[in-house]
Amino acid sequence: MIDLSRRRIVFGVGALPVLASLRSRAAPARSVEESGYVRIGGIEQWISIRGMWRENPLLLFLHGGPAEAQSPFLKEFAPWESDFTVVNWDQRGSGKTYAKYRESTPDVSLERMAQDAIEVATYACRRLGKKRLIVVGHSWGAILGLAAVQRDAAPFAALVGSGQPVNWQLSIEDRERYARAQAEAAGDKAALKALDAAAALSADDGKRLAASNRWRMTLGDLDYLKRVQGGFIGPSIADAKGDAADWIAGGEFSGPKLWRTITSFDARKLERKIPVPFFVVQGRDDHVVSTAAAEAFVETVHAPAKGFVAIDGGHFACFTNPQQFVQALRDNVRNYALG
Repeated sequence: MIDLSRRRIVFGVGALPVLASLRSRAAPARSVEESGYVRIGGIEQWISIRGMWRENPLLLFLHGGPAEAQSPFLKEFAPWESDFTVVNWDQRGSGKTYAKYRESTPDVSLERMAQDAIEVATYACRRLGKKRLIVVGHSWGAILGLAAVQRDAAPFAALVGSGQPVNWQLSIEDRERYARAQAEAAGDKAALKALDAAAALSADDGKRLAASNRWRMTLGDLDYLKRVQGGFIGPSIADAKGDAADWIAGGEFSGPKLWRTITSFDARKLERKIPVPFFVVQGRDDHVVSTAAAEAFVETVHAPAKGFVAIDGGHFACFTNPQQFVQALRDNVRNYALG
């Protein structure tokens, strides 16, 4: 997704050792809670592994953004951790991984990061003694998940997209239709005039995006961002310090490098055969990306199993509605990663 107010885009494995940099914290027997730096793709990248029962299926979460690292927000995954052992990874150029290298971070690209995701998945499986894991990608992370699974399906039991992008132009058109309907209902002539004036601009033009940005998120999304990200950053982005400053800087660094990848991405032009079970669990009120396009895309792919599940919420429904989201995972993909 795009957050113009912050000037950020939000939207080879050998025998991998268990590194001493991973540190475990005291936790109940059979639970898992550890985090630290692991060498992935030639650099040290930050990984967290948490769950109530190590016997549970393993799940790798690919955060959105790009660079919307989840390391500061791990408590948001607590509703997931009774059913899954959750792996969170601050991607190359994001969060704690960005803090390690800052602007010297090499090769921030979809191709390199897809290989990183495969290496993270392989590492986590070996660390927990699992054969394969479920990968859940949110927004940008859903693009990354598709790329990783198509590149090498071996460590993946199933793929789940949420806030699933399909095509940038379709998403902007969906957002504008929704914005126009809301403006007409409110009698907001200024907003309608702005939408009309922006319509001739390219879909990635900042002025066109600004005309509809006001309506791209639900109140639940906005409350979530204010509570979680706003609470972490503080009242002023300019005054952010420490981890918060690194989190913001990661977005400023990675966003421009991946902008063209995101705006040119078209899932409909990918190989339609997905080698693992594929499900999209999407907020039915998501207008950051086109929910209708995501549902239509699922219909066209060939996979061992597939499905589209609409749940209450918007772009961040996986966090604002964890009960329905986790239930969808239980019902559709959990069993693929057992054993």
